[in-house]
Amino acid sequence: MAKSKKKWVAFRTNATVPAEVIGTEKDQKMQVGEPVLLPADYADHVVHEGFAEKSQAPKKSEPKASGGQSEEEKAEAAKLKAAQDRVDELNAEKTEMSEGDDGWDDMIKKLEEAEADLAALKPAS
Repeated sequence: MAKSKKKWVAFRTNATVPAEVIGTEKDQKMQVGEPVLLPADYADHVVHEGFAEKSQAPKKSEPKASGGQSEEEKAEAAKLKAAQDRVDELNAEKTEMSEGDDGWDDMIKKLEEAEADLAALKPAS
């Protein structure tokens, strides 16, 4: 089954999105300026009506660097961050596409490879 396209928006005021729009049991309250992923048609509607503006996917906060990191630890942290950024970028691209779109299979393959690279870099827990 093809997934519907979605877009990121940030509401200009506190707003409530109907449950049937987001596929939940209850309406969901949105906070001012907080990026939210909505079905493309609804996102276009709220932007057109001036209730929201287009937005980017939220950025993950960076971990605080400790002052005692070695150069090797810093390099590993940079590799891990780059791999995570790549996975995030591909996931954002995936939300803009639907299964069956041109390039879907290629994008999924790239995402799977990026996730495998990220998993290989993460420390064992």
